[in-house]
Amino acid sequence: MIKNTSPILSAPRAATLNETAAVEFLEQQRWSGAPACPRCGAVEVYKMTAVDGARNKDYRWRCKGCKQMFTVRTGTIFEESRLPLRVWVYAFWKACSSKKGISALQLAREMEITHKSALFVLRRIRHGLSHDGSKLTGTVEADEVYLGGKPRKGTSKHGRGTSKIPVVGMVERDGDVRFRMMERLTSDRLGEMLAENADLTCRLITDDYSAYRPIGKNVTGGYEVVKHSTGEYVRGGVHSNTIEGVFSLIRRGVMGTFHSVSRKHLPNYLNEFEFRCNTRKLDDGQRVARGDSASGRQAAGVPGIGGQPAVPPAAEGPTGCTVCGVDDDERSTARLRLGDCEDWVFRRHHA
Repeated sequence: MIKNTSPILSAPRAATLNETAAVEFLEQQRWSGAPACPRCGAVEVYKMTAVDGARNKDYRWRCKGCKQMFTVRTGTIFEESRLPLRVWVYAFWKACSSKKGISALQLAREMEITHKSALFVLRRIRHGLSHDGSKLTGTVEADEVYLGGKPRKGTSKHGRGTSKIPVVGMVERDGDVRFRMMERLTSDRLGEMLAENADLTCRLITDDYSAYRPIGKNVTGGYEVVKHSTGEYVRGGVHSNTIEGVFSLIRRGVMGTFHSVSRKHLPNYLNEFEFRCNTRKLDDGQRVARGDSASGRQAAGVPGIGGQPAVPPAAEGPTGCTVCGVDDDERSTARLRLGDCEDWVFRRHHA
């Protein structure tokens, strides 16, 4: 029998059974044996213990520089959460190692917590798994998928022209993948996504959807088209089968694991699938460690964590959204959801 002997993977297994083990596991993953204050960065810190040497129930540390107390939760997605850390470690393990993820109901059953708590945990984990911002290079395939279930009786359309949610994906062959939920598929929006996620010196391959044609003019590495409308799917090395394979994992995950994904939370689910695709060459232990590290880095972006207000203030500069035209006064009264506008430059306005 082949046995996974990864020491990183055996640690979270033990950490899910004991709170002390969970704290020590996360401390090792975050600080690698060299703890530092998350507020001032000082390394002169010490554990707060009782007279008998036992750690207190909150597993606190104190910084000799700023005189502040902190824990391994401070500045991470675990901050201000009352759930035991063993629940978080187990959720990390399952979300990172399961091929198509774990549902909130399944996590609630296995860890004996409420469904609401499981949703809370998985939402923060998915938010923290976003990519590091590096751009795709080499040969890049781009395509779109529509999520939202099977067409109703009497409806023959499956994608464009329906109420399904369009998602654009780009994948570098033998490399990373990027997803983005869209409201409408236009050449301008697709061009923005390409510029944000891919180096314009790449070689771009798409199907024959007309919105991709203006984008190809901006790519200096070459632009190839696979004519799906005429039954062509492979022409030598020109094909979009790689991104289609990635989309199949999303479809099966939504159908078999999550069953239904709302438009509001779809970007977080895409983060999860994107993370697993980008770490597919790692074993489960390395993937769990990568996910834990990524969530620590992304904690400042979660509302209410690490000093981030629940409703971020409006940024300096233009007073209105360049896409939907909503001004500051309308933002404060309408409280538009984040997914209601595609303008990623001003998306922090839509809390």
